[in-house]
Amino acid sequence: MYLYWFTSYAWIDKITKIESDFKFSVGDLLLSDWEFFLVLGPEISFLEQYNYVFPSYRKLELFQAKFVSKKYIERIHWMVYQYYSTYKSVIRYFLSQDIEGLFKRKENKKPKKSKKEIIDPALFGLESLSDSWQTLVVYPDLWTMYMMTDTKIRENSRVSVLSSINTQLQKNKAFWKIKNWDIHYILTTHAEIFQDFLDLKEIVFVHPHKRYYANQQDPRYKTGEVLDFLADLYWISVQKFI
Repeated sequence: MYLYWFTSYAWIDKITKIESDFKFSVGDLLLSDWEFFLVLGPEISFLEQYNYVFPSYRKLELFQAKFVSKKYIERIHWMVYQYYSTYKSVIRYFLSQDIEGLFKRKENKKPKKSKKEIIDPALFGLESLSDSWQTLVVYPDLWTMYMMTDTKIRENSRVSVLSSINTQLQKNKAFWKIKNWDIHYILTTHAEIFQDFLDLKEIVFVHPHKRYYANQQDPRYKTGEVLDFLADLYWISVQKFI
């Protein structure tokens, strides 16, 4: 079983493996001597590169069961393989490396129920959208997003607006709300499409021809390819808004 080590390197990456009996599941978050580990599963991309064995004298304990979904882990493996990257380069797009800080933003108490404000799909500047599931709308840049959407939409409590200019605190809050389905609509640029969706059933890709969708850093991913894989994983389609 392979683990991602958040705080330390194991050779060129942050991957270590367990060769003894393992009682934890894919997506679990483990703790050992105040260091966090994410369970990646029995198979990883380019596994021949990862031979560092986790010290047998160190005890691993369960910190959070099902911390992330299996689909989330599958997307991480695909990103590493598809773009010939490393786990340390890919996972930073998916998860904050400061796990303690991430859990500080987790709301343990369920929010008080309030009357939901009806969202008019026309305020998105798009065709009809449903409020019965999660919808991901990807824009090439913030200017396009703000020009196409109404202020009432961006300020709605069920809408999350994400981009590279968000603080880590804002990203941490959004992570939990999207994961728990407190957020119905995720409006984002390409840098923040890596969320752990609970019930994603709709993806809208705005102006897919724009050059901003090609990431210039490792991993050098193309947003369209990532969205196509995400759609296949959730058995949905990508709607392209030309």
